[in-house]
Amino acid sequence: MTLRITTLIQYALATSIGRFSSDASLAHSHISKAVWLLVAASINVVRATSAVANHHGDIEEVIVQATRSNNRVQDQTTRVEVLPQGEVEEKMLMRPGNISTMLNETGGLRVQVTSPALGSANVRTYGMRGRYTQILADGLPLYGGQAASLGLLQIPPSDLRQVEVIKGAASALYGGQSLGGVINLVSKLPSEELEGELIVNATSRDGQDASAYVATPLSTRWSGSLLTTYNRQSAQDLDRDAWIDMSGYERVNLRPRLFYEASAGGNAYLTLGLMSENRRGGTTDDGLVPNGQPFPQNQDTQRFDVGLRVEQQLGPWGMAQRRASSTRQDHKHRFGSLIEEDRHETSLLEVSLAGDLDTTSWITGLAYQSDDYESGTFPAFDYDYDSPAMFAQIDQDLGENLSGAMSVRWDNHSAYGEQLSPRVSLQYRPSDWSFRGSWGRGFYAPTPFIEESEATGLSRVDPFAVLAAETAETLSFDVGYSSGSLQTTMTVFGSVIDDAVRLDAIDSDHVRLVNQIGKTKTWGVE
Repeated sequence: MTLRITTLIQYALATSIGRFSSDASLAHSHISKAVWLLVAASINVVRATSAVANHHGDIEEVIVQATRSNNRVQDQTTRVEVLPQGEVEEKMLMRPGNISTMLNETGGLRVQVTSPALGSANVRTYGMRGRYTQILADGLPLYGGQAASLGLLQIPPSDLRQVEVIKGAASALYGGQSLGGVINLVSKLPSEELEGELIVNATSRDGQDASAYVATPLSTRWSGSLLTTYNRQSAQDLDRDAWIDMSGYERVNLRPRLFYEASAGGNAYLTLGLMSENRRGGTTDDGLVPNGQPFPQNQDTQRFDVGLRVEQQLGPWGMAQRRASSTRQDHKHRFGSLIEEDRHETSLLEVSLAGDLDTTSWITGLAYQSDDYESGTFPAFDYDYDSPAMFAQIDQDLGENLSGAMSVRWDNHSAYGEQLSPRVSLQYRPSDWSFRGSWGRGFYAPTPFIEESEATGLSRVDPFAVLAAETAETLSFDVGYSSGSLQTTMTVFGSVIDDAVRLDAIDSDHVRLVNQIGKTKTWGVE
């Protein structure tokens, strides 16, 4: 039995404070001097009935799930950034309530605030807009289409084993919502013994976080885990101008998981998720905006999701895989006196076959994805996207130090027709050096939810008539060197987006969604 109890106290002292966002980890204020003190106390109680610890100092192999090939991270032709469990736990102690700090400190990613009043944020990959990055849980889209906004602040890190990041167009692997990249959150696996972890955190800004995780074997084949979290933050008007600088919120999460390991090498995984949050921003109780009226800016969110993954060994040549998930999110937004209510539903069905030969691994399959939005206030923005698809991927050793990977996906989108998304990667690894190049192309089906509209709601946005699908090509080249404990990598990356959607002003009170004329280009070095 293993029990770990961690108590955190975070204290902030600032001599000059400007305007904050609603979450301390995403504060975009101007702080001239700040001191953060972190006090952590850990209690470990361990009773071992078998020798499960590694006394030889061997490094555990990291197996990547996001590329579907299930190879070791060092054998991946497609570059994947992996945060192992040690780094995940380190970042969790800095911000135990959500994954924002963890992602913001990962190279090539940047967490950007989209609505300062509520602290909404998304993740920009290689400088591309956050709406192009898809967040998955164990390869399943359990956080729906809104994970890039407040959803980022509603995902607890307490039960994560590793985080996998694919940068650049990944539509060939996961469809149109992954035009900029994929972040796959991999959950912990139960061990052969009962284990648990309790984390309690408090901040000097009157914020509290508590999470409890327990995992246990249920039989020789079955095991399970349960995560419960409670997070709250009192609304803070730090500069006493009657406007809330750190929004207040209260959130609860519940996540049970069930695991099955078959004797023939197959496995199954089932999870359910429940989340409820009430978030408050805008003016304080006695605050007024220049027109003499209060302007509360609130959002209530309820989310329910279910996910299933089954893998069945078909003999020495391959494995059958089935994935399914469904997510429903209900929102109630308030912008002053205006209330917007809506519902988001996303679902996935997928079947595939995967196999390995001497120097080749491959996977091919069929998928069906749907994304449904219904507004109770502005039904003109309703949409219902359906997209059946076929996909294939092959990883091939081309020589002693040369390997290549190619994947392609064909989608038949209900609103934007046939879309072809290819991706190609090539890696050369002589001795301690590695050279890798990747090119990909993908698409994104436009919705009314872009970064600018999240801060103001849909009341000022005119219903869009006909928009073209956003398409992009991404290219990256990296050089790496590894010798002993020394590892270094430099990456040059770029993207070209056609028909990027933006807001265009009609008058002082109304805007509309339009496709950008020309190309949107981004280049950089990491």
